[in-house]
Amino acid sequence: MNRSESPSPSSELLNAWRVTPERDPEFRSRVWRRIAARQGESDWPAYLRAHALPATGLLAVALVAGAWAGHEQARDRAEARRDAMVTAYVQSLDARVMADHR
Repeated sequence: MNRSESPSPSSELLNAWRVTPERDPEFRSRVWRRIAARQGESDWPAYLRAHALPATGLLAVALVAGAWAGHEQARDRAEARRDAMVTAYVQSLDARVMADHR
């Protein structure tokens, strides 16, 4: 649009247009009630209730992994003790060792 031209009637009308919304006296109190309601939801029990399935799954996986690791460790210890016991038994039956103790 050239500056030398006069503005169109619609431009003048749009420039003159002003919006004046009605004042809502409850607006501020409603906002604070919504904020307070949201702040109450941030505690751990509410979070766990909202995420119960993933938390339960994670707990189950951790429990199974711990049980498996404990089983493997117990099996390794039992095998090491068995090997030590077999070695001690075989050495006790060895005639050369028996002859040295006479």
